[in-house]
Amino acid sequence: MQEKSWITYQKRKHQKYGESLIAEYKSCAHGKEITMYKIGICDDDKILCSVLEEQIYELSKEIEIKVEVEVWYSGESIQNDLKKGIELDLLFLDIELVQKNGIAVGNFIRNEMENMQTHIVYISSKESYAMQLFKVQPFDFLIKPVSNENIREVLIRSVKQKSRADAYFEYQKGNSIFRVPVRNIAYFMSMDKKIIIVKKDGKEEFYGKLKNIAKTLPADFLMIHQSYIINQAYVSEYSYEMVKMADGENLNISKPYRKETRSKIIQHQKANMSDGTV
Repeated sequence: MQEKSWITYQKRKHQKYGESLIAEYKSCAHGKEITMYKIGICDDDKILCSVLEEQIYELSKEIEIKVEVEVWYSGESIQNDLKKGIELDLLFLDIELVQKNGIAVGNFIRNEMENMQTHIVYISSKESYAMQLFKVQPFDFLIKPVSNENIREVLIRSVKQKSRADAYFEYQKGNSIFRVPVRNIAYFMSMDKKIIIVKKDGKEEFYGKLKNIAKTLPADFLMIHQSYIINQAYVSEYSYEMVKMADGENLNISKPYRKETRSKIIQHQKANMSDGTV
């Protein structure tokens, strides 16, 4: 898909999901406590940052989301704070930052910080960056000036997607049952009869069959080999024959799985950029 048509596709999706997402979100959130949502803005235009911050606070009241917003005016400053442990659920990131641009900051978040959980929404006055952003796996791409409708839709999708990530994977080891948050699992690896769960903060192992495990996992998990099931949220790079995971590990895609893997990864990218279903 060419860059301009890809961006046009996103604009059509924004119009389609507007008010229906608000109704769906409020229905799902009814009776539940909404946690504090940490949102960042990074743009060297101080007026734009002020306007965007005000828009976020106003819209968060409308859709009943509790938010905390932090603002940075350079790529260097946000990287310094991220190194100190600042965590964000959602980041509005300008591409055309002076010195360290938004793409470099996105690569820093995904690769150096190994953070695949923060939703990065790129903002720009140009439409020519679409293909350069694939490796960063952005949550969305918005054209300046950013409308209330687009911010509202992004906020709702982001919160919905994060809430879905609260699912757990259960496995048995001996007489005990263990639970692992699905959002923390990068991939499963099979060695003989042993299954190794590779998480963002370590590994766990138990005895089982990978094909049986595949049937119990959410749609964003993908079998790429008889020995591997990956969580697409942790893929940092993709080619027809292999995927590179966030931990730097290269996993081969076996021939029988290549066509399906390619199709599903493309679908996953489109879904992630349109309706938040991952």
